[in-house]
Amino acid sequence: MKRRSLISHALIVLATTMLLAGCGFQLRGIGDNAFDVPTVALSAPQGELRDAVVQALEGARAGPREDASLRVNLGEERISETSLTIGNSGSQQRRLTLSVPFSVQRSEDNAYVLDQQTLETSTTLSVDNDNLLSQGELRNEALASLRQEAARQLVNRLRALEIP
Repeated sequence: MKRRSLISHALIVLATTMLLAGCGFQLRGIGDNAFDVPTVALSAPQGELRDAVVQALEGARAGPREDASLRVNLGEERISETSLTIGNSGSQQRRLTLSVPFSVQRSEDNAYVLDQQTLETSTTLSVDNDNLLSQGELRNEALASLRQEAARQLVNRLRALEIP
């Protein structure tokens, strides 16, 4: 008996959901442009981080344009590496941290919309002292992943901006 009422309750909820979706019902704030990223100009040093940011902006359809109303200023990336294990034998755990200062300005009057903030992301990698060749490759892959994550963080912060 309980199973039958549970199934009928689930069917009613499913039918109501389908009916609302069929009518064009949308939750407030979930429109076509509710989460758009504003188009920006990018001022950043050449390098892999800049490439990752350009790729993330293009993926969000906010590709960098020189005539944009906002300008993102990226500083030099800082990479720090910390050993998490004690001793030199066998496998070691290391934490890689990437931090990048950035700011967002209006192009028309150079007023700061976001003043000097920092993007920071980190990862832990396990390296084996017996295989020195793979250490560099693992580190490069981790850094590429950190740069992509920092670019995603930047796009999310731009998405959250309230611009009049």
